[in-house]
Amino acid sequence: MTDKEKAYEVGYGKPPLGTRFQKGTSGNPSGQPKKVLREVDPGIILESIDNEEIVVNDNGRRKRMTKAEIQFRQLFTKAIRGDLKAARLISSMAAKYFAPEVRGVPELEVMGVTEAAQRFGRRWRERVDELNAKLVYPQ
Repeated sequence: MTDKEKAYEVGYGKPPLGTRFQKGTSGNPSGQPKKVLREVDPGIILESIDNEEIVVNDNGRRKRMTKAEIQFRQLFTKAIRGDLKAARLISSMAAKYFAPEVRGVPELEVMGVTEAAQRFGRRWRERVDELNAKLVYPQ
């Protein structure tokens, strides 16, 4: 042993020299934990943005509208002013989303479970059974 090791006093705040700095351990091992990143779902983010309400001046009057409604109004205005892309998009959306009862003669419509759940909500089976009971199928 050297004189320095003999002179070193072990006590409060002075750990033994052999155990003071261990190999492979650095810093504060029980310090602040690493940040866990949440998984980002773009659909939820877009839905929350589209459902935000904004106050808009419409013909001199203040109205509260969702961002989605504003977007559809702008698209419709573009279609009316002659934008063919917007007009095609509006017509395809109208054909897809307007209820079949509005279109005229009731048609047979085939849809999957996912589409039925999206269209009719939580009680989609009961609603589909009601609609099927009302229809008279050709023989």
